[in-house]
Order: sequence, then C-alpha cells, then structure tokens
Amino acid sequence: MANRTRLNQSFYLAGIAACFFSSYSASAEPLSPEPWTLQRSIERGIAIAPELKSAQAGIRAGEGELERAGEWPNPSVSLRVDNNIRQQQLRNGYTVDQMTVSQPIPLWRLKHQQKVAEQGILAARADVIQTRLNIETRVARLFLSLQLDHEKLTLAEQRLKFTHKRISSLRKPTDASGIGRYVAPLDRSRLQLLHAAADLDTAEARNNYQESLEMFRTYLALPSDAPVTLTDMRPAATPAALPQLEKQIDSNTVLLRRLHHRVLQAEAGVDLEHARRFDDPVLTFIREKNVNVNNQTFSFNGVLLSVSLPLWDRNNGNIERARAEVMRAESQFDVAKRELMGSLRQSHIQLQHMLTQAGHFKQAVLQPARSLLQATERNYDIGASTSLAMIDAYNTYFTARNRYLDILFRSHQKSIDLNQMLGRSLIATGDTGVQS
Repeated sequence: MANRTRLNQSFYLAGIAACFFSSYSASAEPLSPEPWTLQRSIERGIAIAPELKSAQAGIRAGEGELERAGEWPNPSVSLRVDNNIRQQQLRNGYTVDQMTVSQPIPLWRLKHQQKVAEQGILAARADVIQTRLNIETRVARLFLSLQLDHEKLTLAEQRLKFTHKRISSLRKPTDASGIGRYVAPLDRSRLQLLHAAADLDTAEARNNYQESLEMFRTYLALPSDAPVTLTDMRPAATPAALPQLEKQIDSNTVLLRRLHHRVLQAEAGVDLEHARRFDDPVLTFIREKNVNVNNQTFSFNGVLLSVSLPLWDRNNGNIERARAEVMRAESQFDVAKRELMGSLRQSHIQLQHMLTQAGHFKQAVLQPARSLLQATERNYDIGASTSLAMIDAYNTYFTARNRYLDILFRSHQKSIDLNQMLGRSLIATGDTGVQS
C-alpha cells in the first residue's frame, strides 16, 4: 500500500511539473497568427489557469490522508528506574528493573479509514474535472462575447459605409446615369441624421469590442499587441433528444459524481465511528528484573493485553453526527440532481426554440430585408423611391441583422450550459458550433 501510494504521488508530482512547464511555455512561446477559435481559446485558458493547480492540490492532500489512514500507531517504550533491587542487596544506587514495549493494534478501524480517504480522493478528482469545465465555460463565454462584439462592430461599419455612400451622392450634381435629380432639404437632413447616428453606433460598437478584447487578452494572458482575428459566428449545433440527455445526467455529470462520492465517504464515516466504539487493543511486552532469596538478580518476561470496555462511552454522539452527515450529503445530491434536471429541460427547450427562431428569422425576415434594401436602393438611385422608403428599408435590414446576431449568441450560451450540465468538454464535443 505504501509503495503504491508513493508511486501515485510520484506520478502526480510529475504531472504537476509537466503542467507548470507547459503553462510557462504556453505563456512564453510566440503566438500563432492563425484565427482564434473556441478550441484554441480553451486550450490556451487551460494551459495557463492557476485554478487547476489549486484543485490538483486537493488530490495530493487526499493521497496523503489515504497514506496516513493505512498506517499503524507508533509503539511506545517505557523504562522504570528505582532502587528496589539495590535495597534488597543492601547496596546503594538505582537500576533499570523494568522495560515495556506497547503496540496498539488497529483491528477494526483501518479499512474504514482507508475507505473514507479513497472516496475523498475520488471526490477531489471530480473537483479537478469540474474546475476544468468551469474554465472552459468561462473562456467560451469570453470568446462568444468577443465574437458577438466583433460581428456587431462589422455590422456598424457596414451601416456607416452605407450612409457615407448616400451622403457622398448628395454632393454630386447627377447620378450614375447622368440624369440630374433634385434632393429636398428635408431628405438631406434625414440622410445626414442617419449618417450621424451610424457614426455614433460605430464608435459605441468599437468601444464594446475593445472592452471584450481586453478581457479576452487578460484572461488568456495574451500580450497587449497580440493580433486577434476571429471566425464568423455560426448557428449552434442541434442538441440530442431530451430523454437521451436525461439518461446522461447520472453517468456523466461531474457535479453529481462528486456529490455521490461525498455520500459514500459519509457512509464510510458512519462505519468508522462504529469501529471506534472500541479503542485499539494494546499489546505490551514486559521484561522485568528482581532479586531471589539468594540475593541474586534474575529477569522474567511477560505479555499484557489491554482491551477497552465500552460500558459508558459507546461513541454514540459521533455515530449520530456521522449519520447526520450522510443525510446532509444525500440531501445535497438530491437537490443538485433536481436542479440539474430542471435546468437541463429549460435550457434544452430554450435552445431548440432559439434554433427554430434563428432559422425562421433568417428565412422570413433577414433575407427578405436584405432583398428589400437592395431593391429600394436601386429604385432610389433612379428616382423611383423616396428617401423615407430607403431609410425604412435600411433600418429594417440592419435591425434584423442585429437581432439575428443576438439570437445566435443566446443559442450558443444555452449550448454551453447544456454541455456543462452534462459534464462534457467543449473541446471534445464541439457542440457550440462556433468553430470554423
């Protein structure tokens, strides 16, 4: 047991060292100019995350507790020095006339202590996995926010370019066909107001993007001048059927797995307290000297076995406390499972609704709004449409495009929530649909 534990600790320390050096190299090595995807962002976040080291320290502490749980108590040695023998020999001085070696023998409690420690290690390992999932979720949300702000900045620049084109056409005496046209002062004012609003929206979108970019760089420990190019946001992946996901709650969810180990640990604690009703029996070896009738010194050996009798203190208080810990752990497990099931169903319904809404919105609103804007712009250029019609088509399209981005963003958030509830890594599944 001790050799196996030392071997596990050696592997663990090697893993910690590898994690440290990989984190250092991830921070120090030059960054690739490739676009940032969700997978690349998560890998970077995990490589430099200090939270993982803290969670892994829990495993190391549990391994130490397991090693201590399997060890026997230390023996004790007693020496008795007196002048009894010297007095019987009518002499002066002191001699060592008794030596005892006592060894407590843990007959009942060791296996229960080891079981408690083993379940603690399993729970600590689940904590490490949960910490990793939390890091993935945090990085994914930062990446999605950055991606959304980048998309909205691009959209705002398109609006500004559109209004700038309209304003520039006012300065020309004729249009592209060479036909002169009159633009009313009120229409000029409308277009100038539209351009000013687009300019303000672009500045606000740029500020939002810069804030998200700084948060992204800070969390991933990127240099302030590191280029960050992004892929386009795409619809989230369609989730599996709800009954199939509900079956995965018990087997895959890291949170329930950790709480389940806590329940088993508490149950092992009850057995341990039952075993502690009896103190460890103590086996004592005795070697003693004495004087016979001829005034000669002789030695004799003996064995003493001490066993406690639980007549009054039967450890009932600690047993009841351990049973209460079992009830508390079971209650926490049941509450967590209930909350997970409710959140899973809610997020699944919302994700399906958003995906359906995104598809319908794109077909019924976004694409017709784009066609309407293009047609209205052509008619306006030949004088067949008014500025009010063009402004209305302009607002309809860009508002629809902005709303479509919000729907995509919320669908990705719900997809991330589903993966975290199920204890699935975003790298392994790729269910967010945001990678190129």
